Amino acid sequence: MVGGIIQRSLWIIAAFIPYIFPVEESRLWSLIVIVTLAALCSSYVAIPHTTLMGSVIPIDIRGRYTTTRQKVCMVTSLVFGLGIAFLLDNIPGFLGYTIVFFIGGVAGLIDILIYFKIDFSCIPHKPGGFSLIKGMKDCFTSSRVRNYLLFWTFWNFSIHISGPFFNKYAIDVLSLSYVSIIIFGQIAAQTTAFLIISRWGVFLDRYGSVPMMLISTVSSTTIATVWLFAVPGSIWPMFVFNFLGGMFWCANDACMVNMQLSHTPSEGRPAALAVYAVFTSIAAAAALILGGAMLEAFSPVMARLQWQVFGTPFDHYKVVFCITIALRYIVIFTFLPRIWNEKELPFREAISKFKYDTSSRLKYEFSRLRFKK
Repeated sequence: MVGGIIQRSLWIIAAFIPYIFPVEESRLWSLIVIVTLAALCSSYVAIPHTTLMGSVIPIDIRGRYTTTRQKVCMVTSLVFGLGIAFLLDNIPGFLGYTIVFFIGGVAGLIDILIYFKIDFSCIPHKPGGFSLIKGMKDCFTSSRVRNYLLFWTFWNFSIHISGPFFNKYAIDVLSLSYVSIIIFGQIAAQTTAFLIISRWGVFLDRYGSVPMMLISTVSSTTIATVWLFAVPGSIWPMFVFNFLGGMFWCANDACMVNMQLSHTPSEGRPAALAVYAVFTSIAAAAALILGGAMLEAFSPVMARLQWQVFGTPFDHYKVVFCITIALRYIVIFTFLPRIWNEKELPFREAISKFKYDTSSRLKYEFSRLRFKK
């Protein structure tokens, strides 16, 4: 809680930087220092927060809890995002930013104060303390934790090779406006995620994380192939990618949180989460660098070749998209089946039951619609 209080207080201090430091260069460096300290505190807070969830949230409802929390966050982000945009549009100068930072910092402090109402006696305590080094070693000796770390490390690498370049491709090549990207990108994805995410929570509690992760990753990866058919001026790839992808990426995020709680030992969870954060962060950073390097390397080559695939130009962006899609499939089918599933159902049986239950539910809903007509 100390780290959370410091982090939130830093944003309140940031709100008054323009008035504390009149020189522009001093303002810039002050903001850099505050953002850096806030990021360090955020990392410090994330691990104990996840550890706390693992101890407080019963395992039978973790999936529904995680998806409900995501749903609340979506609504809150939308409401506060619109409110912040209204404030900044109507209050010019530094005053608008001061109000926004101040409100954010105060809201964060209120959030931290709620933690004082939590009963921390449910958290297991090992007499004599806990060895971080031993906990990290246990991550690599335990096959359950090791397989979980391997999958998420390589999965983060595969998605970040192209992750930030989809929107850049939409702006630079497809010539889409920022408004179009927000409407057909962010809003489309959040809308479908909001509508379906509760069902993913039920599925997670019923079948476990691994089968749901397989369905969500294969589906989201397959949907990404729509970018290969994009031509300048076309909006539909952006819309399909986000509208349909939003249904499955929200499950991906929920599975990640669920696995962090179920695949790490209760006593050694902080060390396992620290190792997870280090490995996935390094993988993501390396992938971003590699993705940018590949775009630069393939740009003159593809410009010279002038390839046409499916009647559309096949440029250097699409080469990187093909590479990331292939890598995702390799990671999914190589590492995901090795991960232990927290439910007793065997992997194949869980997938079969999911298909049967989903098709039965769809048939029931369609029959209700026909009956109403």
